[in-house]
Amino acid sequence: MKQGDLPRLWQRLEDPEAARVLADAQARQYLEPFIWRERRITDVARELGVSKQTLLYQVNKLLRLGLLTVTRTEPRHGRAVRYYRSSSPGYFVPFSATSAESIHALYESSLDNTRRSLLSLLTQAWTDLADDPRWFGLYTYGDEHGLKSHALLPAPPASPVSPEAGSLSWLLQTNVPAVWDNTAPVRLSLTHAKALQRELHDLHARYQALEGEEGQKTYFLRLTLVPVDDEDDA
Repeated sequence: MKQGDLPRLWQRLEDPEAARVLADAQARQYLEPFIWRERRITDVARELGVSKQTLLYQVNKLLRLGLLTVTRTEPRHGRAVRYYRSSSPGYFVPFSATSAESIHALYESSLDNTRRSLLSLLTQAWTDLADDPRWFGLYTYGDEHGLKSHALLPAPPASPVSPEAGSLSWLLQTNVPAVWDNTAPVRLSLTHAKALQRELHDLHARYQALEGEEGQKTYFLRLTLVPVDDEDDA
């Protein structure tokens, strides 16, 4: 393989229109259900909450761009049913093929739809949990070391608040749904930060390997760890 070439796993998208599908979260939502899975339009339309006509329009566009292929056709009385799958298990869109003005702009457009979906789901989960709206609000607390947690909660926090219990400890109760959303600074050496990074990766992989068990429910999981410049931290 020549230097700069990509393995066969990754299909390089230089066409700006095809690149936009992967770079734009709104457009990408129509491709994602087909990524290396054989799917029918009826099933995917129901999953996305759109009409079959809307999805068929998007599918025809993805076929034209070479991002989808027809894997097989299933005969039936009337019109045959087609099954589709992405043309590759992986895609690489070089920054030069996008219309983004900056890396920041590309990051924003790529994650925007996922972020909106996540916020919508969190809002619904918190609303369902808020038996008493008087306790629904922002909770910010810290100790002698500084800020420990900043979170939106639909119920009273644990009392008294302690570093061991924290304001989110009530979420860990068995009768409370499995929901977690918290932003907290943590001061670490580079060695410990790398250890945390790898543990987050392994934790995700460990639970992802459980897919396929009976009685499963889909959860959105977002893990973020990012260093803060000393100037910003101050």
